[in-house]
Amino acid sequence: MNTWLQRIALLSIALGLSGVGVATAAETAAETQLSGEEIPIDQGTYRGTPWVSGGVGESAREALMREYDDYNLKLEFAVAEGNYLADIAVSLTTPDGVPVLRAFSPGPWLMAKLPAGRYEVAVNGFEKTFVREVTVPAQGLETVIFNGWTKAGVAEATPGPSY
Repeated sequence: MNTWLQRIALLSIALGLSGVGVATAAETAAETQLSGEEIPIDQGTYRGTPWVSGGVGESAREALMREYDDYNLKLEFAVAEGNYLADIAVSLTTPDGVPVLRAFSPGPWLMAKLPAGRYEVAVNGFEKTFVREVTVPAQGLETVIFNGWTKAGVAEATPGPSY
């Protein structure tokens, strides 16, 4: 199975298990690159909301930083001790519960371009779910850091070598 199909399968499983729901094929991200470099960055659109994710490695983070002006919300995922995390399911809804973004973030950063306003952000990964309210500005970049995971908790939820 190619990488794109594996990510779609993981997205479906992660979102289904988290209660977030599964995006339709038209709303599912296609793996792309922001430049000609070999930098793993995913981007897509969900119900008209563009998003981009990546940040595994310094060059990927630098590529995303060049995109800051195009987005107004940035989510970061890390363990409490500071190490970045990837493979996180993300859902954003309006105060009325209308979904505006559902995505699977293969990197520790996810950025989205949303209409200014209040949203509920739910992230799920490594057997933990965190929910926060955020106010997205019309201009500028609002950054929300989700760092409630622990190294021990991630290691316990991840089969294979210790974290």
